[in-house]
Amino acid sequence: MDIFEAMETCRAMRKLKADPVPQELLEKLIWAATRAPNAGNAQLWNFLVVTEDEGRQFLGDLLRSKLGTGLAQPKDNATPQARQAHAFWQLVTAFEKVPAIIFTCVKNEYPPVEPNPLFMSSTIYPATQNLLLAARSLGLGTVMTTFHIVDTEAIKEHFGIPSDVFIGATIPIGYPEGSFGPVTRKPIEEVTHWEHWQQSEKT
Repeated sequence: MDIFEAMETCRAMRKLKADPVPQELLEKLIWAATRAPNAGNAQLWNFLVVTEDEGRQFLGDLLRSKLGTGLAQPKDNATPQARQAHAFWQLVTAFEKVPAIIFTCVKNEYPPVEPNPLFMSSTIYPATQNLLLAARSLGLGTVMTTFHIVDTEAIKEHFGIPSDVFIGATIPIGYPEGSFGPVTRKPIEEVTHWEHWQQSEKT
């Protein structure tokens, strides 16, 4: 798949089938993630892949217990916002059925003498984007979430993630129930400034 087509059609896919994702495809996603630019080429990333029933059930139970009343099922699908809310509800209420979850992780070890946490972001988020685009090219649905922040310490303890490791994203992965299509974004004319910053009427 052409890289521009992948970017144009890399929608957030929250409705995922329970069908297993082959290990070789998950390994391809991590291979793609590790092609990303990163601070000083220190490659301080790590990727935790969760596919077993016990781990997925733990995550599903944790999300539901922490989000609580925020999980009320939306009443309609009449608007894009309502459809997104319903997809979110469906994902969280059956999270244990997602066949694979990848946590993208990084350590605060760059520069070596005086590590700066800003470099964790410049390392792990390009890797995360590479992973999302690779999944799209393989026909896999993904969505970048920060679900781990509901209780990062519990997740680290359960999966043995060291305390000094930062979790950048929680990525559910599976074959999508829906179809891929173009993302909705602002025209580049609204966000591009040539030579000098121009104030728009909206700012």
